Amino acid sequence: MAFKIEKYNQYQLKQGTKYSICPICSKNRIKKNQKCMMLDWNSALGTCQHCGVVIQLHSYTRDNENASFRDNERQTKNTKWVTNRKTKVTKSITKNTKILTNRVELEVFKKSRNDFYNNNLFLFLVQTFGHIKAKELSELYLLGSAKHWRGASVFWQMDKQMQIRTGKLMLYDAISGKRVKQPYNHIAWVHKLIKVPDFNLEQCFFGEHLINAYKQIAIVESEKTAIIASAYIPQFTWLAVGSLNNLSVNRCKVLEGKTITLYPDLNAYDKWKEKAKQIEQEINIKFIVSDLLETRAEAEDKKQGLDLADYLIKHDWRDENMAKNGKILDQFIDINPKLMNFIEALDLEL
Repeated sequence: MAFKIEKYNQYQLKQGTKYSICPICSKNRIKKNQKCMMLDWNSALGTCQHCGVVIQLHSYTRDNENASFRDNERQTKNTKWVTNRKTKVTKSITKNTKILTNRVELEVFKKSRNDFYNNNLFLFLVQTFGHIKAKELSELYLLGSAKHWRGASVFWQMDKQMQIRTGKLMLYDAISGKRVKQPYNHIAWVHKLIKVPDFNLEQCFFGEHLINAYKQIAIVESEKTAIIASAYIPQFTWLAVGSLNNLSVNRCKVLEGKTITLYPDLNAYDKWKEKAKQIEQEINIKFIVSDLLETRAEAEDKKQGLDLADYLIKHDWRDENMAKNGKILDQFIDINPKLMNFIEALDLEL
C-alpha cells in the first residue's frame, strides 16, 4: 500500500536542522529549549536522546483511503523486544524474495542507558576526560550498560535512519581501559542474548547515526577508539567497523560520494589499503589510508598491535583554552560522585 504526505513537518520544527527540541518530552522538562532530538529529514524521522522516542516528522495518509496514518511514537503498550521486519514467505523461498533486516526495539536500548557508574568503560572515560566530557561522549555514541557481565558496556549500532540494528556487549578494565580477555573473550550480542529466533542481522557502522553532510568522516576498527578519537579530534565524525575484517562494500554504501580517512590499527595497514582499493572499484567512494601509526610505531608497539586511541590517551586532551569551570566541576564530582546524579535529576546545563 502506498502512502502520501498528509501534513509536512507536522511538529513545525525548523526545517533542515539536525537538532531540535523534542515535541514529546521538552514541554515537561526544566530546560524546555534544550535541543535533545536528532533529526533526519531524508528519512523523515526524529530521535530524542533524552526520552528515547522516535517520531515521524510528517503525517501520512494511505492512497485511496480516508484514514490517516500516524506513527509519532514507535512504541506500543505491548512493546516487543525486537521488531521482526522479515518478509513472510511460504515454505519455498524464491530467489527474488527479499529478507529485510531485523531491528532491536527502543525499549531494550532505553533500558541500557543508565547505571553508568557501574560501567567500566564509562569509568575509564571519566578517568581520562573527567565526568563532564565522559557524559558527553556516552550521550554522543549512545553508550549502554549491561548486567550480563558486571561492568559491561553496550555499543549500539544505530543506522542513518535512526534504526537500531543490534548492540555489541564488551567488557573493559575500568583502570587500563583494555578489553577483558581472560579467562575468555568477553563479547556478546544483544539480539542473541534476548533469544530472537531467525534474527536477520545486517550490521552498520558504530556511530553511523552521527553522519551528516558537513563534517569529514574517519573510520577506525574499535568502537572505543572512535569514542576517544572524537574527543581529541572533533573535526571528524568518527565511525568504527568493530573488527579488522568488517570494512566492506555493503557497510560503506551509506558513505557513497564521500572522501573517507581510514586509521587502521598497527599491522592492519596493508590489509585495509587493499580492501579500500576493492571498495573504490565497486562504489563511488574515495579512501585516504593513514600510515600515521605505521611510520611512528616502535617494534614493541607493532607487536602489541596498538591503535590510534593508545597513542592519543598519552596526551592531555584538554585544550589550553578549555573553560576552567569545567575543570573545577570535575574536581567536585571526584570528591562527591553523587553530585552528577543531582545535576542529571535537575536537568542542569553544564
